[in-house]
Amino acid sequence: MEQEQLQHEAKRPRDFYKGWRIVIISGLFQLLFGGLYHTGLSVYFLPLIRTFEVSRTKLSFAFAVRSLEGGAEGPLAGYLTDRIGPRIIVVAGVIIGGAGFILLGLVHSYLTFLLVFLGVLAVGFSLPFHGLMATINFWFRRRLGTAMSLAASGSAIGGFLVTPIIAWIVLSYSWRAAAILSGVTMLVVGLPLALLVRKPVGDEAAPEDRPGGLAHPSTDAGGASLTTFYGDFTVKEAMRTRVFWVLALAIGLRLMAQSALSVHFVPMLVSRGIGEGTAAILLSVSAVVRLPAVIVGGLVADKWSRSRASAMAMVLGIAAAGYLAFGPAGLLTGIVFVILFAGAESCNTVTWALIGEFFGRRNFAFLRGMVTLLQSVLSFLGPVVAGFIYDSTQSYRIAFIAIGVTYVVATILYWSMRPPAAARRD
Repeated sequence: MEQEQLQHEAKRPRDFYKGWRIVIISGLFQLLFGGLYHTGLSVYFLPLIRTFEVSRTKLSFAFAVRSLEGGAEGPLAGYLTDRIGPRIIVVAGVIIGGAGFILLGLVHSYLTFLLVFLGVLAVGFSLPFHGLMATINFWFRRRLGTAMSLAASGSAIGGFLVTPIIAWIVLSYSWRAAAILSGVTMLVVGLPLALLVRKPVGDEAAPEDRPGGLAHPSTDAGGASLTTFYGDFTVKEAMRTRVFWVLALAIGLRLMAQSALSVHFVPMLVSRGIGEGTAAILLSVSAVVRLPAVIVGGLVADKWSRSRASAMAMVLGIAAAGYLAFGPAGLLTGIVFVILFAGAESCNTVTWALIGEFFGRRNFAFLRGMVTLLQSVLSFLGPVVAGFIYDSTQSYRIAFIAIGVTYVVATILYWSMRPPAAARRD
């Protein structure tokens, strides 16, 4: 009977799959997040140092703690996403993040900056990712890497379209004006988008994206329609596997290197003989280069191997750090670095898709939160150590070499990674 149903579905004309609407919505969110926050915050780095008269180590500490904080809240945010649904989590994040940016523009001391930056802004921009990634994981299986990569490409578009505007406001007016405008934009644009986020209901998931080609509708205690998928690991089963911890370490090392380069993007390029304004332009250019890299990375990962495609991206990270350390000073080094670093970032969402590939859908958000908790410690160390090295030596060269070594270890872990054996149940 089930086989006949599948054959009948295969003969029907293919309509536009609703899961791609979720990808578009997530991509628009990523555009906002990337342009205003993830890429955009790098433009604030030197102006904040001048405003609060602090060292690079101190400001790096603030930027790094947001990763640590995001990791600490990861398991709880993931648990709530799995239990109450992603839409509520995304809405809450948009409100908190928008308010955080507005409050940031009003602070007048380093202490209040820390309270707002870490207590409000970082929380607001961390929460939606749990909801958005979990939603895509519910809609896709076979094309999961492609779907997540297409959604993530919005960040690159935001870095190209939105970050230059933020940079212009910061350099021409003030970082305070840029922060307040960012908060208002987040609320006005983000809230309507958040209300469109939803999981598939009944048999909405595409047959080819269901484990074994089948999905079985069921209902929860409240009578809401759900979709139960075969092949899901429980949280305990997943955490008992070796690959879970290897994956967590690999993601942590990748983000340790990436966070150091992202937070110090502008000052690192300035240290290599590039002007602050030119470095800000290269920051937006890096987003443009990252766009095709992310899309190609997702397609290659789904066709070949997500873990090995991630390993190859790490090789480009090694090259990016090496060229910064030993390449000639000037604009050419900045351009080469931008291209190589974009290639290293091409696997960002692919590595998160590995959690869904290895352990299924039912507990994806919580497991992602647990990985976030573990990798946040390493993400915290990256920018702080890089800032400390510069303050101690007045050079980033040792930091560049350490980043390259970090990418080497991540390459080995991703290349050797294998899917876990099916969980044994009595």
